[in-house]
Amino acid sequence: MKKNIIITTVIVIVIAIIAAAFYWFYLKPQTQIEEEIPPEGGGILPTISGLPSPLAPSESGLSAGEGGGEQPILRSLVNKDVLAFWPSATSSLQYLTQEGLFEINYLESPVKEQKKDLGVNFSNVLSVEPSIKGKVLIKYVATGATKPAYSILDIKTGEIKNLDTYIKSATWSPDGETLLYYYSDSPLYYQENFKESSYLAQLDKNLANRKILLNFKAASDINLLWPAANTAYILQKPSGLAETTILAFDVKNKIFTPFVSGNGLIIKWDNQGKYGLLFSVEPNTQKPKLELINSDDVILAEIPNVTLPEKCVFANNRPVVYCSIFVNPTFTGIWPDTYYIGTASFDELIYEINLETMEAKLLNDTLFKIDDIRISADDQYLFFFDNKTKTLYSLSLPKEKEVTPSVSPTVTPITSPHTTSPTSPELPEKSTATTTP
Repeated sequence: MKKNIIITTVIVIVIAIIAAAFYWFYLKPQTQIEEEIPPEGGGILPTISGLPSPLAPSESGLSAGEGGGEQPILRSLVNKDVLAFWPSATSSLQYLTQEGLFEINYLESPVKEQKKDLGVNFSNVLSVEPSIKGKVLIKYVATGATKPAYSILDIKTGEIKNLDTYIKSATWSPDGETLLYYYSDSPLYYQENFKESSYLAQLDKNLANRKILLNFKAASDINLLWPAANTAYILQKPSGLAETTILAFDVKNKIFTPFVSGNGLIIKWDNQGKYGLLFSVEPNTQKPKLELINSDDVILAEIPNVTLPEKCVFANNRPVVYCSIFVNPTFTGIWPDTYYIGTASFDELIYEINLETMEAKLLNDTLFKIDDIRISADDQYLFFFDNKTKTLYSLSLPKEKEVTPSVSPTVTPITSPHTTSPTSPELPEKSTATTTP
């Protein structure tokens, strides 16, 4: 009996030792390792409910982001009120201020400004659009003027060419070889015996040899986009108060078709016209939404954290978009009207979003209010102007294995609730047409 008790005790002790060894060598170390690994970035874009602690960027520029591997580096380039900016060469950036045109090498430390003599200063720049051929289309309001005008800057020579004052909207072709524009000399008031002229036309790479594509008159201010070889888009000024229609224009066949209708419409395309970000608002609730679409207006995904398309920039060589996302927004009033008149403003965080998987990664935990955002030709740097600090920043992007974009988006499409569809019938070609008011 006593012998059995001893044997049983020995067996229990042996089992306890084996269990302890198993725990120590297999379970406990694993738990310790997991606790030491920093959280990986990625996953579906999260709902942003809390404000991170802002990190003040320094000249060295280090500011922690999420994700393993190389971290993005935030760097202050210029601390002044920049009107507009654009990458001008492999490592240089040009920008306009009230004092004129400047150029910097954004890889140098410290950054050294070089002023370019233009012979003219732009005091109120509305927008800029660089072409891949080294020219910049500048829309501005001249001192003492009441209407916008367009000029074209040659990046290399610094020469300025002023376009006709009756050009109301213009955009570059995808290859940068031609300029598409809308011309209208329609007077504000009726003038007897005045024969007005309104049309869509092109200029060649020398900004000459006008080619009229179609005679038509727009009912209001319009904006032109030309992301794909044969398709341009005509947009009206966005307002949540009115339904408008974005028109697709077949440049080759000179035919208008309705692309999408809705309230508060804003759209931005990648440089191939393959992916688009569409902003709209629900007409009854005024709730804004941001959707990823393709060229057939098929909704590929809805981005749960809303921002404006102008606060996003597509990568040039990968299916990725970088967006400055609103943090804890309260959408009151009419959107996007309240934003553009300056009565709504939110802090923002910069995210990288993979367009094929819709995985999102926070790049930096500094809070901004971004006015414009651009990307270098090699996809290695973001550039943006922060309106909070009046600072032009660069943000280096982690070097990743290049992803070859698929022929068509692989995200599972969502049935489009938009009023138009890929099978919308073409509008008959007319000598005169009017956009939907």
